[in-house]
Amino acid sequence: MPDLAAVRGFLRPSCDPSIALDDLEATYIQAGAAGPARLLYEIRGRNGHVVRLAARRVEAAKGRSIEESINARAPHEARTTGFARPALYAPSLNLLFQVFPTDDRLPSLSTAVDESAMIAVLQAVLADRRAGARLKSVAAHVVRYKPERKCLLRYHLTWATNRSDLPRVVWARVSRRPKFERTHNNLQRLYAAAAGIGFDLPEPLGVVPDLAMELFGAVPGVALSSLTDCDYFGWLCRRAGESLRRFHALNVEVGEVFDIAAQAARLAENAAEFANLLPAEANRIAAFEGEITERLQTESPGSTEAARLGLIHRDLHGGNILVADGRLALVDFEDCAMGEAADDVGSTWANLRWHAHRAPARRARLAEARRMFLDGYLDSADESTAARLPTYAAMHCFLCAYQCLRHPQDGARRHHALAMLTSCERALNGDLT
Repeated sequence: MPDLAAVRGFLRPSCDPSIALDDLEATYIQAGAAGPARLLYEIRGRNGHVVRLAARRVEAAKGRSIEESINARAPHEARTTGFARPALYAPSLNLLFQVFPTDDRLPSLSTAVDESAMIAVLQAVLADRRAGARLKSVAAHVVRYKPERKCLLRYHLTWATNRSDLPRVVWARVSRRPKFERTHNNLQRLYAAAAGIGFDLPEPLGVVPDLAMELFGAVPGVALSSLTDCDYFGWLCRRAGESLRRFHALNVEVGEVFDIAAQAARLAENAAEFANLLPAEANRIAAFEGEITERLQTESPGSTEAARLGLIHRDLHGGNILVADGRLALVDFEDCAMGEAADDVGSTWANLRWHAHRAPARRARLAEARRMFLDGYLDSADESTAARLPTYAAMHCFLCAYQCLRHPQDGARRHHALAMLTSCERALNGDLT
């Protein structure tokens, strides 16, 4: 990790005195072959707003020129961010900083968070729904930001009328252009086919191609993962398993394909970064990667793989399943692909396993929830999916262990990573309790 004092020292001359730079913290890290490759720093700015600075490793030969290029084209007002320029290059750290909303790979972010500019944009997209009503104001809230990849926003709308049928909350996702082009129709296709599967889906509201933005309606509920204390958590997990099985059976085809080659490539990339962040376990990490890759390839012979690929969510966990008044909703469909059903099942099981490590007092309840989730899914699922499940559960325990290390503010991240590696080993041995 770059020394935090050095980062603060570099930023201070370009930072408004009203920002308490001493409180700057790294909240996300992505490793690379030579150390941290991307980081996200956050700090409280004016009026309690979060100021975000994305940093990526850039060698000195390119750093200055990229900095100048960004500053020449990026709209920026120091009074709104607290920093003199939108891009700042630190040669002593080999880090290029970009002050949100500046992001050279998400160039439309500046417009997406410009509340005045978004009035006209949202009025145009919602024209059929507003029936002439005038949008008075828009308040933009950043919900999740992954530098150079995507940004999830929530807009609160105020209309110049009291009509109850007008949308008051609209969600939006801004993605990199190639990703947007491939995935912006996913929700629309699914929404049209998903009635009766047991999951409510957000209503697709339209796209804004110029901004690489997808808009969708709000769905009520709290994350399933936040309900582990509830007596009915296991019942909710069983229903989630049943609904996931019906989701996998939908006759919907999306453009992305996530086959065994793609699985192995992701695993290898994550393993290399994992070993960089946890060098003491490098041999163990390499051994698990090798065994999981071999099993993926052995259990999925190439001649029959294409025939088995079906719709999968590809980012399934308790945070993407919402619960409200006994109803379940599923969100976040940008990663949907044609893939192996056991991938989603293994991902959800591993996420429940991770929650057990984080909350030892609820271990028995979470073990029961894992069993009920599997019972709900496997009740009438394909036998081959059940046969491949230990390998996919092990893989997602491995990936989750790596993810634990990417959040520097979690003081227990190393403990959780090691615990998930142990869960990976148990799953490889067939233990899915």
